[in-house]
Amino acid sequence: MVVVSGKDMIKEVSTRAVFDGRPDGLFHLMRQFGKKLGVVFNDGTSWLNTRRVVLKYLKNFGYNTRHMENYISEECRALVKLRLSDAGKPILVNNMFNITIVNILFRLVAGKRYDLEDEKLTMLCNLIMRVFRATDMSGGILNYIPYIQYIAPDLSGYTEIKNIHVTIHGFLRETIQQHQQTLDVNNPRDVIDAFLIEKVQSPDVSFTDEELQVVCLDLLEAGLETVANTALFCVLHIVRNDDVQRKLQAEIDEVIGPQRAPTLSDRTRMVYTEAVLLESLRISSVAPVGIPHMALDDARLGNYIIPKGTYVLMALYDLHHGEHWKEPGVFRPERFITKDGNLMQDEWLMPFGTGKRRCIGEGLSRSELFLFVTNILQKFRLKIPDGDTLPSAEPVDGVTLTAEPFHVIFEPRT
Repeated sequence: MVVVSGKDMIKEVSTRAVFDGRPDGLFHLMRQFGKKLGVVFNDGTSWLNTRRVVLKYLKNFGYNTRHMENYISEECRALVKLRLSDAGKPILVNNMFNITIVNILFRLVAGKRYDLEDEKLTMLCNLIMRVFRATDMSGGILNYIPYIQYIAPDLSGYTEIKNIHVTIHGFLRETIQQHQQTLDVNNPRDVIDAFLIEKVQSPDVSFTDEELQVVCLDLLEAGLETVANTALFCVLHIVRNDDVQRKLQAEIDEVIGPQRAPTLSDRTRMVYTEAVLLESLRISSVAPVGIPHMALDDARLGNYIIPKGTYVLMALYDLHHGEHWKEPGVFRPERFITKDGNLMQDEWLMPFGTGKRRCIGEGLSRSELFLFVTNILQKFRLKIPDGDTLPSAEPVDGVTLTAEPFHVIFEPRT
């Protein structure tokens, strides 16, 4: 394994085809039937074909369109309504965005939504969060001593990770079977329908049932974990920094007002809000080493030869907390605002990666974060409960980073 640091070297790894491979270790493949499938841990021709088809179907059913904005806005209204029902009470916020995010994804993928307090989906989201805490993105001991699955399956985390994915795959298989029973080849409703129709009409295409399950798993896991944790860190830093909250709400009041619902078209006039989101993406860096690449052949990188099969991790957390940023541990949205008051993009910020393997969910993630923050802060003032200590900004480690448990009171704004 090689860890690559620095903006230039990270960009080089991200843009050279020889590093476009994905790891083939036990940890990375046990979630997908021991094969390279789907869009996250897949590579080569299979990855290119699957990624192309997934993007085509997502766009067909509303990805990056007004339909998608409507889905996000609907879920924001439901979340605000839920918070109004328990206004003034301390709320554990660590799982607050989970079902909201799954609903947005599943409106595109499976054509349905769940109640925000649905017990089955709450359990499923909790399982996904658990698997992301079970090890780190390198795959840990399961990748480097794979036979430990037989010697110490419980101690190594193998049993827990396997059981969690058996449950998640069961949920996805049931969802796909429901689609198969009600499929109308002339009227596809969502991404799952489109895949099933492609299988029927083009039997020579290699999209198997397992491939479809892994695609759904990729969209569910990657879309849920990273956005939920970034939104969580955003809430954390807002309640830790009262001046940030006041400035955000002043901009929301000026541009949107107290009654009209926020829309994505407001973004161009809300420089401070956008800067808060950029600073949240920087300081949280929830994917601290990105998704591992793998060298497909021997390759020179800087002054080193990277042997074929080597896993390559990119030190994104280090990039976002390095010397380029003045006082990197301080939450300061103003670092993304020019002297003229315009939003400033910084090439040292790469929360979604870069190059061909850049996250396909970036557009959806940025839209979700903007509408989550504006809808919540339009209606509520966020406060730490009396007697609670200020929540820690130190992240909890895992495949991704998350925050320590903390409570927030949502006080309606009058």
